[in-house]
Amino acid sequence: MLIPGFLQSEKKSAQVAPTVVLPRSRHMAPRQRRFIVILLILSAVLMFGYSAISLYTAMIVESQPAVPVTQTPAAFGLHYRDVTFSSRIDHVRLRGWFIPGVLPNGHLTANRTLIVVHGTGSNRASPLVLGVSAALARKGFAVLAFDMRGMGQSDPAPLSEGYFEQRDVLGAVDFLRSGALPYPALGRPRIIGAWGDSMGAATILLAASHEPAIRAIVSDSGFAAIVPVLQSDHTISGIFLPGVLLAVRLLYGINYAAVRPVDVVARLAPRPLFFIQGTADSVVPPANLSLLAKAAETGPHAHVQVWQVKGADHVASFQVMGAIYIQRVVAFFTQALGPDTSTAA
Repeated sequence: MLIPGFLQSEKKSAQVAPTVVLPRSRHMAPRQRRFIVILLILSAVLMFGYSAISLYTAMIVESQPAVPVTQTPAAFGLHYRDVTFSSRIDHVRLRGWFIPGVLPNGHLTANRTLIVVHGTGSNRASPLVLGVSAALARKGFAVLAFDMRGMGQSDPAPLSEGYFEQRDVLGAVDFLRSGALPYPALGRPRIIGAWGDSMGAATILLAASHEPAIRAIVSDSGFAAIVPVLQSDHTISGIFLPGVLLAVRLLYGINYAAVRPVDVVARLAPRPLFFIQGTADSVVPPANLSLLAKAAETGPHAHVQVWQVKGADHVASFQVMGAIYIQRVVAFFTQALGPDTSTAA
């Protein structure tokens, strides 16, 4: 009796299994396969679209047209000579002006020369750069103001926010130390300082970490690191920023993640640094001022000055403060570089 019962239960189980499990398995498999195929196609389309937009954005960012130079120091009644020199390492041709300093007795001097560096999308003839250059020259400081690569009248090059442009500042130092003298009678500079705004300020800080000949620096609206600035001012849409940064590195060899003046300012000590920024800066968040100053103060025997200009927007402190701005910058450079010691003085 047990054997027939056992066989009957086995027979019933055999009858149930195929009607419940196997048909469902055969029915679901094609739907799952279609879902996976559709998901893969959508992923490929999204990846292609993301990559295409990132590459296009990278090329647009790196190929901005140069702003023409439309004014010269002659508009301020100053002597000047056109100069041409090359960047250090990669030898990009750069164009600029050498403006002698004017001493109280009217004599010209090159004894204390300041390298003046503009920001992104600008040139040596911008109202800020040329205005500051002229004011400093009238206070007895010679000025070498030049267009960075890809801007003004200098040779075309992709914008790297200081990554390659620091070589331009180093080339300016080389020119002052060993290039053809714009004014042979004035001789070579005894000492070199630098002033820069925005990207120009950041670029000087990066260059000075490789060049001790830059003895004092005024940084107006410089950034601590470029990637957070790109994120904060929405220059590049946030979701595409990683792709654009990768595209820029692959296409042009530019590593924006390495453009971090905050990492090198401590090494500039004991050279004097003067950080200036407006409290209403809408491009470089004002917190960058304290980030740079605090990092610089960690250097041995650091000499750091800070000036927050109330209500000033990006690179607008000179516009807001006028003569007071020049007075403070001149006082800083006079203390840092010493008096003019040329025979003309």
